[in-house]
Amino acid sequence: MSRDHRVGAHRSTSSSRWPRWAILLAALALAIVLAAVGLFALDMLRPRAPQPTATEQPETVTDPGAVDPALDASITVLDTADEHGFAAAVGQALSDAGWEVVATGGSSEAVESTVVWFDSEELAPVARGLAQQLGAGEAQLSDGRLSGTPITIVLGPDAQGTAPTAQPQEDGEVSHAPSPDAP
Repeated sequence: MSRDHRVGAHRSTSSSRWPRWAILLAALALAIVLAAVGLFALDMLRPRAPQPTATEQPETVTDPGAVDPALDASITVLDTADEHGFAAAVGQALSDAGWEVVATGGSSEAVESTVVWFDSEELAPVARGLAQQLGAGEAQLSDGRLSGTPITIVLGPDAQGTAPTAQPQEDGEVSHAPSPDAP
């Protein structure tokens, strides 16, 4: 064979391999995709705090006619402010609205804000409704009866100007209050 004769001429002179820049670019793209998949998988496996669900508002009774007749929801209204007759005026307004206000008076214990105390869980909706009608304070469960009734409203300074009032009788007693049935 002569030297002019080429050996291996049937082979291509171009390489079938990818250029180095293309290999690096593909490796970089693959690394980014694998990192994204890994982060997504880790995020899915992470324990999650329970999402707050939309809770229903607690039941509130603002209509005295909606109170179960078998439930004793009689009310005592006490005033800690220095306003003379304020408890009687608020008691009269509640009585005129149809609530069973049995007694009104002053309280020796000073409070910073109005509290509607109730002595059993079944009275909670009524107490929340009374607090809403007063426009001040909050309803709280008591350890026992604070007065002669299962619901005791202790008016604080925040109730003045927001609580409904009506002119009580001259003797300070609440009129129009339904009398409780004798056992």
